[in-house]
Formats: sequence, structure tokens, C-alpha cells
Amino acid sequence: MKKYRRVEGPRQALLTEPFEVRVTAQGKRARNVAYAVSLLTDPVNGFDKIVLKSMGRAMSKSVAVAEIVKRKVPGLHQ
Repeated sequence: MKKYRRVEGPRQALLTEPFEVRVTAQGKRARNVAYAVSLLTDPVNGFDKIVLKSMGRAMSKSVAVAEIVKRKVPGLHQ
């Protein structure tokens, strides 16, 4: 173990875009839908696009959120 040494490197903060929605397996689907709809329909700080990010078991939930948001926001397409 003498040939190994610990090196402190610069840590990068996990930066998220303001139009990004992270979907997790533990989170509630309704909260993700409400947050995504609020990002799209806010008259002051609204965005014309959002990005849904998920991994693993949350992929099916992310697809469901996308479908629900697509039906709730008029004039929206993939």
C-alpha cells in the first residue's frame, strides 16, 4: 500500500440547467408533472423547452411524465 497515495482533485459541482426536470424512482409523478407544467406555462420566467432526465427504473416514470405534460400544455410537441 505504500505505492498508493491520495490526491485531492478539483470537485465539480453538479450543475443543472434551469429548464431541467430530474425524475427519480422515489419521487411522486404528480410533483414532476406540476413542476414541468409550471416551467412551461410561467408567463415571466417560462421556457419554451424542458429536458426530462432519468436513469434506470425511473425511465418509465419519465416517459409517463412526458406524456402527461404533452396533454396538459396546449400546442406542445416532442
